[in-house]
Amino acid sequence: MKRPPYLMRVRVKNQDRKINLWIPLFIIFPLIIILLVIMSPFILLATAALWYFGWGKPLLMIVPAALGCLCALRGLEVNVNRNGKGLLISVK
Repeated sequence: MKRPPYLMRVRVKNQDRKINLWIPLFIIFPLIIILLVIMSPFILLATAALWYFGWGKPLLMIVPAALGCLCALRGLEVNVNRNGKGLLISVK
């Protein structure tokens, strides 16, 4: 499994100025883990209640799917330029 990204860079370029933001995602990961631990009893209760209707297993697989999507973001770059204005989002 790939490791999750650690930094996200957002650069907004206007005709007057440039704004560069470096967002450290490794600070956000402990908060996500704490939220997941808090929500896990509710997810398990909902899974047990919806298992009979066939929605239990997909609900239980949301967490690994979300983690896989997060890890797949590593290396993503979005660069949009138009008329001297620009936006760059880079996930590393």
